[in-house]
Amino acid sequence: MIGTPILKKSQIGDAIAGIVTVFGIDIVIIFISLLLNTFSPVFMSVVFAIGAIQLIYILPLLRWSVKRRVKGFSKGLLMGAMAIAIVNIFCFLVVFKFFSSGAR
Repeated sequence: MIGTPILKKSQIGDAIAGIVTVFGIDIVIIFISLLLNTFSPVFMSVVFAIGAIQLIYILPLLRWSVKRRVKGFSKGLLMGAMAIAIVNIFCFLVVFKFFSSGAR
C-alpha cells in the first residue's frame, strides 16, 4: 500500500536495537581481525569481506528474532546488514577501480 510505513511506532526501538546489534558485532569482528592481523595478514581479508561474513551471525539472529516474533528487531537486522553490505560493495568497487586502472 502507498503510504504504509515500513515500521510501526512500536517497532522503532526494536529496529534501532537490531541496527546497533549489527554495527556492534561488525565493529567487534573488525577489531579482532585487526588484532589477529599481526599474526597473519590473512585476517585482514575479514575486513574486506565483512558483508559476506555477516551471514554467519545474521542468519541465526534473524531466525531467532522471527521465531520470537520480534518484527522490529528483524527489520533492524536486515537494515543494518544491508547498510554494511552496501558500504562493503562500494569500498570493493573503489579498490577494484584503483587497482584495475594501473595506479600511478
